[in-house]
Amino acid sequence: MHPPDLKTLRLELRAAGVFEHCEARSWVQLAVLLGAVAGCLYAISIVPWWAIAPLIVVAGICSTSAAMLGHEGSHKSFSSSSTRNSLLTYLMFPLFGGLSASFWREKHDRLHHGHPNVDGKDTDVQPFPFVSSREDHERCGPARRWFHRHCQRWAFWPMSTLMVVGIRRSSLIFMRSELRRTGVTRAWLLDAACLVAHYSAWLLVPSLVWGPLVAFGVYTGVWLVVGVALACIFSPAHIGMPIMSDQHHDWMHQVETTRNLTLPAVASWFFVGLDYQVEHHLFPKIAHQHLPQAAVIASAWCARHGVPYHRLPYTAAWLDSARFMADAWKRPTLTPDQVRAPTVARVAA
Repeated sequence: MHPPDLKTLRLELRAAGVFEHCEARSWVQLAVLLGAVAGCLYAISIVPWWAIAPLIVVAGICSTSAAMLGHEGSHKSFSSSSTRNSLLTYLMFPLFGGLSASFWREKHDRLHHGHPNVDGKDTDVQPFPFVSSREDHERCGPARRWFHRHCQRWAFWPMSTLMVVGIRRSSLIFMRSELRRTGVTRAWLLDAACLVAHYSAWLLVPSLVWGPLVAFGVYTGVWLVVGVALACIFSPAHIGMPIMSDQHHDWMHQVETTRNLTLPAVASWFFVGLDYQVEHHLFPKIAHQHLPQAAVIASAWCARHGVPYHRLPYTAAWLDSARFMADAWKRPTLTPDQVRAPTVARVAA
């Protein structure tokens, strides 16, 4: 099967104006989110102890959304200026989030967007220590295989609290390998300087105000919430879709492995466009404010051409991803032809 020419969809989207940037609106959204985080942190210093936990949850959710705006800078969908895209990426990933910007580009922009749901390439669907396929399970040692068989069913969501810890560890390992491979570069220095500033602003300064124990507790609490929020954003969009042994190197692979999530408008605002995964994967340079309009056009275009277009209510997608992870260790990967066979049959009919 030869996929239909994506240029025709691109022309429809361009005529609708969805490739225009919304930089001013995004700066306002970022200011609101960061203001909410700062307000929560200030309130923690003056409220009774029993009010701290709700404030940490709100700060964690707003921190996650703010970081996802940094994700737009990495995709160059934030601004028409490459300088301001880079500025936002470094502000929100290493400086605010404690995560190397170069690592994010490698992990997310190149590996995830280039190979979504491909076994051994897309680490987003294979978060350590879990697996998403029988083949991945069989490559692991005895201890991890025992964990998959007996613990993966119930441990995935509780352990998502540690997601940020795992990503930051991988980020530091990546920076060490880059230092050995290329030496000190401008990008490496920017990452390192921002990471030092991150821990100083989040831990050192608050320790002088609240004391080390409270500062570390608040910091840990906020980023544990971020881990859960990230899992709630990314997992329902991809986990539960086919895990593939390889891929057809065409644009249809993107729609075969992603799905949109139907959300109330308020919740969608906090997802920063990541509830529209199909359009985001096909055209990552579309600003998140235009993705709802792009989804209307793309879904109609896919229907005309017999292309699969996956969309589920958020709760249904969340439950599907949880069911998938429960026994993913015994699910075989699918070949690209197996995944595409239903589409080929439908188009032929």
